[in-house]
Amino acid sequence: MDDKDVIEKTVTAIIEEVLGEPPGTVGKEEPLAARDWDSTASLEALAQLESRFGISLDLRRFHTARTIGQMADLVAVEAGAR
Repeated sequence: MDDKDVIEKTVTAIIEEVLGEPPGTVGKEEPLAARDWDSTASLEALAQLESRFGISLDLRRFHTARTIGQMADLVAVEAGAR
């Protein structure tokens, strides 16, 4: 498993936890808006992602991410994943 896979699994777990969804129920490309994604959930996820990965994400770019896959890509770029 490479860094990007680990990042994607971790981002998925964080997003599912923030949304109160059971593990494995939110698809990588599913629009988060379909799962009660709101500004509170977004900020909670942002804080957890930054803390977990020791990074600082650009708020504007983060808010343009609409799926777990897009968020994982942002985290991977910032974390320098290979």
